[in-house]
Amino acid sequence: MKYIIKNKKTIIVNIVVTFILIASLFWIINNSNHMKQMSNDLKYNFTSVMSNNNVKRSSKIDDFINSIAAENLIEEVDIKKEITSILTINEDKYESHIFDYESGEELDILDLIKKDREDEFWDKIKNLLYLKYPKFIADVISQNTGENVYFLKDNELIIYYYGYEINPMPKENLYLTVNYNEIKDYLNIPVDLDSTYINEDGSTINPNKKLIAITFDDGPGPYTNELVKILNDNKANATFFMLGSNLEKYQDTVLNVYKSGNEIGYHSYAHKNFLRQDLETIKNEFVMSNEILKNITGTTFSLVRPPYGSIDANVKNALDASFILWNIDTEDWRHKDVDYLLNYVLENVNAGCIILFHDIHKTSVAAIEKILPYLYVEGYQAITVSNLAKNYNTSLESHKAYRYFTE
Repeated sequence: MKYIIKNKKTIIVNIVVTFILIASLFWIINNSNHMKQMSNDLKYNFTSVMSNNNVKRSSKIDDFINSIAAENLIEEVDIKKEITSILTINEDKYESHIFDYESGEELDILDLIKKDREDEFWDKIKNLLYLKYPKFIADVISQNTGENVYFLKDNELIIYYYGYEINPMPKENLYLTVNYNEIKDYLNIPVDLDSTYINEDGSTINPNKKLIAITFDDGPGPYTNELVKILNDNKANATFFMLGSNLEKYQDTVLNVYKSGNEIGYHSYAHKNFLRQDLETIKNEFVMSNEILKNITGTTFSLVRPPYGSIDANVKNALDASFILWNIDTEDWRHKDVDYLLNYVLENVNAGCIILFHDIHKTSVAAIEKILPYLYVEGYQAITVSNLAKNYNTSLESHKAYRYFTE
């Protein structure tokens, strides 16, 4: 009986041991397959990395670079081992070459743009051109009828423009810098993106330009909105010295002037000579006009242009504002001739000056449309009086008069 019990125990132990051995075998087999798969994956990944690292730049590119005179080679950029972009100069004009990094095949800019996104790419370039340049320039070069040179850098595309017939012709080199953030969705190559960037905006004040202020008296009037559009098209701003009596009549125009980045100053209530009015009337009309302007724009007058330039110490002390005169008087109320006004301004303009016009004369508005492009190509930028003072390190003080600004 004891033998039977012992034999049963032996059988049970053998079964358990056998089960454990079988389970262990399955585990070993399964684990072996898993390790084999991991080994294959690692081998694949390693191979991929090695393959990427082993991509070498085509000797054709090096041969091309060696063929260029050292003084003509400006810059070469390898982008993600996908393309090589080379910029050279020849007789004061940039030239560029784009190569496939591995094959050395020379590429065109269209080879880098997704075929179904080409229209969007060019629309984006056009929008950025109009952001940077005045309309008379952007209208022409956005047509792509001249010679465009494309140079790709690590974070941006630079386009140089040659052979465009623009009137008047800019003296500066024309180019556009396009951050890849703006065009990444249209490119079929990998590029680096910046976390922050700023597009070139022609309305931003450029201290390297010759800064001036153009001012308009006696408005607003029926031509003021047209004038605002001309200023916008030419990346210019101005200061409008308005009559208090016209503010309510042209409320929409006043708001348009203000929202377009221009400045609004006071030119009396009804264009009466301050020296022929009593001080109490001058102050009361100023307060009344301030209330009207505040209801329209939420702002009040800080600048005053006295009618006829007539002013004395009593008037200056009566109003809490800075008094702005001028040093170039076009007398556009007398000379209603566009070409005369163009020539007069170009012959007399200089940095820091304040130019007097009137926006109630149609010929004056037409003259401004012709004058602004010429001022631009001569290196001038038209800004508001307050910004002109600021850029000449002048703090406009109340009760004081200013005729122009100098360093």
